[in-house]
Amino acid sequence: MPVPLPDNELQRVARLRNLSVLDTVPEPLFDGLAEAAALAIGAPMAAVNLIDAHRQWTKASVGLETGKSDPREVAFCSHTIVASDLLEVPDARRDERFASNPAVTCDDGIRFYVGAPITLSDGLCMGALCALDRKPRMLSEGQRDVLRALARAAAQALEMRLGSLRREALLDRIGQLASVGGWMLDLTTNELTWTDETCRLHELAPGYRPTLEEALGFYPPEARVRLRGAIDRARSEGGSWDLELPLITAGGRRIWVRAMGSVDFGEDGQPYRLVGAVQDVSIRRHVVNALETSERRFRQLFQYSLGLICTHDHEGVLLSVNPAAARALGYSVGELLGRSLADFVPPERQQGFRDYLLRIITVGSDSGVLELIAKDGSRHMWQYQNVLDDESDDPYILGHAQDITERFRMERQLRDLTVRDPLTGCFNRRYLNELEAEPERRWGCITVDLDHFKQVNDTYGHQRGDEVLVDMARFLQRHLRDRDAVVRLGGDEFLLLLRNADEAAIAEVLGRLDASRATAPIAFTLGSATFGAGISLDEGLAEADRRLYARRAADRG
Repeated sequence: MPVPLPDNELQRVARLRNLSVLDTVPEPLFDGLAEAAALAIGAPMAAVNLIDAHRQWTKASVGLETGKSDPREVAFCSHTIVASDLLEVPDARRDERFASNPAVTCDDGIRFYVGAPITLSDGLCMGALCALDRKPRMLSEGQRDVLRALARAAAQALEMRLGSLRREALLDRIGQLASVGGWMLDLTTNELTWTDETCRLHELAPGYRPTLEEALGFYPPEARVRLRGAIDRARSEGGSWDLELPLITAGGRRIWVRAMGSVDFGEDGQPYRLVGAVQDVSIRRHVVNALETSERRFRQLFQYSLGLICTHDHEGVLLSVNPAAARALGYSVGELLGRSLADFVPPERQQGFRDYLLRIITVGSDSGVLELIAKDGSRHMWQYQNVLDDESDDPYILGHAQDITERFRMERQLRDLTVRDPLTGCFNRRYLNELEAEPERRWGCITVDLDHFKQVNDTYGHQRGDEVLVDMARFLQRHLRDRDAVVRLGGDEFLLLLRNADEAAIAEVLGRLDASRATAPIAFTLGSATFGAGISLDEGLAEADRRLYARRAADRG
C-alpha cells in the first residue's frame, strides 16, 4: 500500500537534516538504545531508524546492518512516523499494509514489528525505535511502556547531540574569528612560551617553542623595528604596547595582527617578564581598507560620472552636486550648492515639485521626470530615481538622474508626426482621439469648410491647392488663442477646437473670422457648437457640421 506522509512532512525533513545526524558514524549512545530495545522486547533485531525524504537510514541496530539506507516505500518505520503511538504488527503476513513487502515475502521474512515514534520536543517525528522478529508475537503492556521510554530517550539524545555539536562549533568558530593567542617571555632565561592558538596563528604545530629571534623573524623588517622599539620603551619606562603589524606565517601567508604586551616588574623594580597576546585582525584590516577604497571610488564616481548625481535636504536645498549635473544646467558647482531645486523648476511645475518632496519624505523613494531651467533659459528634462537616507541624524535625499532632454525632444517630434498633418502642420484626427482621454471640460467647436476648393485644384492644379490649404491653416491660427488648436479633418475641412470656451468665446472668434474674410486665401463657411460634460468630441463635431451645412444651405439659397 502507498506509504502515508505526515501533514508536516516538509518541516519534518528540514528538521531532520538540521540535526546533522544522517550518514554519521556509529555512536555508543544510540547503539545502547538499540540493544536495550532488543533486550526489553526479547527480539533478535532492533534499530534506531531515521526517515528522510525518500529513504530510511539506520543510525544504530542489533541483528541488522547499521548505516544502511532502504527505500522509504518498503520501510515499516515509514508507517510509524504517522502513528499517534506505538505501531505494533503481530503478524505482517496478515496485515494488508505489509503482506506484499519484500522483507515479509522473502525466505525467513519478517513477521513481527513494533515501532515507537522518535518525536522531538517541537512535535516533529524523526523516525522510530523498532524491534523485529521472524515469528509472530504480541507484546505485554510493560514491554510497550519500555519501548516508549527508550524512544523518548532517543529523541532527547538527538537534541542533546545537536546542542553539543552547536556548542563545539560555536567555540571553534569563536576561536577562529578572534584568533587570539597568548605568549610569555622570561627575561631571565630569554625563554619564550606560546599558547596553542599562537602556534596556529603562525601556522605552526601546537606546542612549538620558538626563540625570541625566531618569533620576531615572522615580522617584516620595518614592522620588526617598530615592535622592538615598543618593547624596549616598555622595559625602560614601564607601561604596555598595542600595535597593528604585518606578519608572514610559517606557510608564507601574509596577515595583519594586533600585537599587545606589557612588562611585569619584580619587587626590586626590575622587569622580569613580558606577557602579551597576538590576534589575527586581517579581516577587520581588509574591511577597513575595502571601506577606504570604496569611499575613494565613490568620490571618483561622484566626481567623474557623466550621470547627474546630487543630494538635497527635505526642502529641496542642494547639499552636493557632481560636476556633470552642474554642467548640464550651465552653472558651477559653487553656484548650485545651498540653493533649492525649486529655483530651477518652471512656475507651472512648482506644485509637482512640492508633491515630489512630500512623496519621497513619506514613502522613502520616488522616480519620475523633473523639468529644470538652465542658466541660459533652456529647459532640461531629468529622469530621476531618488531615495531617502534617514539613518543619519540629518536625513537627506540621494538623487541620481539622466538628462533625457534630447530624447524627450525626439519623442515629442515623433508624437507630433503622428498627430499633425504633414502638409499644413495642423493637428489631425489622431489628436482628437488623444483628447477623448482628457478629463471632461467645456469645449468650443468651429468647423471650417473651404468654398469651391475643388475648382482651385481643377483650375490651377494640386500644387496651388496645397498652397491654399497651408495659407488657410496660418490664417485660422492667427485668429485663435494660444491654448486653442487648428485641426485638419481631411481634404478642405478644418476644425477650430477651443478649450474651456463658452458661447461668448465662440462668438468672439467667429466675429474675428468674419471680419477678416477679405484677407483669407479662399472663401469659407463656418459652423459652431459648444458642449461640456456628457457630450463627446464626436458628438460636438457632428453638431458643428450640422450647423455648417445649414449655414451653407442658407447662403446658397
